[in-house]
Amino acid sequence: MILCSDLRKCPRLNGLQTVNAETIKQYEGNTEVEALICSRDVAQVAQYMNIPNLKVIQLFSAGFDNIDPKLLQSKGIHLCNAANVYNVGMAEFVVYAMLMRAKRYNHSIKSRNLRPFRNYHYITELSGKTVGILGAGNIGQQIAKRLEAFEMYVWGYDLKTDDRPHFEKVYNQEKLQEFLAGCDYIVNCMPLFKSTEGMLNKGWFDLMKSDVTIVNVGRKKLINDADFIAFLKSHKDATAILDMFEKVPNPITNPYRRLCNVLVLPGVTAISQEINQKLVALIGENVKRLESGETFLNQIV
Repeated sequence: MILCSDLRKCPRLNGLQTVNAETIKQYEGNTEVEALICSRDVAQVAQYMNIPNLKVIQLFSAGFDNIDPKLLQSKGIHLCNAANVYNVGMAEFVVYAMLMRAKRYNHSIKSRNLRPFRNYHYITELSGKTVGILGAGNIGQQIAKRLEAFEMYVWGYDLKTDDRPHFEKVYNQEKLQEFLAGCDYIVNCMPLFKSTEGMLNKGWFDLMKSDVTIVNVGRKKLINDADFIAFLKSHKDATAILDMFEKVPNPITNPYRRLCNVLVLPGVTAISQEINQKLVALIGENVKRLESGETFLNQIV
């Protein structure tokens, strides 16, 4: 038996049982379940359950925060994520977001009326600017690859490495001040761990340029909201383009929506026809490997 929390992402598979974070609990002790294909919230519940013959948990996401791989390994359960499914689509979106800023979506493109002066002096180029990418993993490398072609200076910030393809430099914590102070654009695609939660805080913002552009396609919990909003209010030349919220912000009550230098997008970074096709193919392949006993793709443990 295979359980799935979203049948739309498994159109090639028949006979799946639908579950969510609550109904998964009904399968406690069930000896027929061999695989769980699901979102993080369902996996976070399932990891503590006793499902004796469960062999693999396949996530829809690349991230696996709040899921304990060692715990699953101790139970003989393989954990697989969706690495390399989203990276190209997300990288293209980041380029799109940065171009919106460079071409001044909030100054030059508001009016469709023909006018001789449209604040064209605000428009800039990406070429020659410095971009700092927080997170030099699969997504960060795809972003760097594309921005390198724009003749930008591409810097990375990573907790584990100081060398990655397509980056001119990769910084660590020791040279954080130099990194932040030199960036015209900062792109956040860091994974969420306990060590990175709230990482973007006042200490970081104080080191940034007053006219920095921040593009967030990473998990929202990486940002300290109070500090970020205070920074954007006091630095009117700074810009934020935000797309990865836990919930899409309320247009009336959310403070980000009320700031003129912030563009809030409705969670479209990780959406494309191609992403859907890649995810369907990955899930289908790992179900085949479950049946044949082969090693799973994207296996964390």
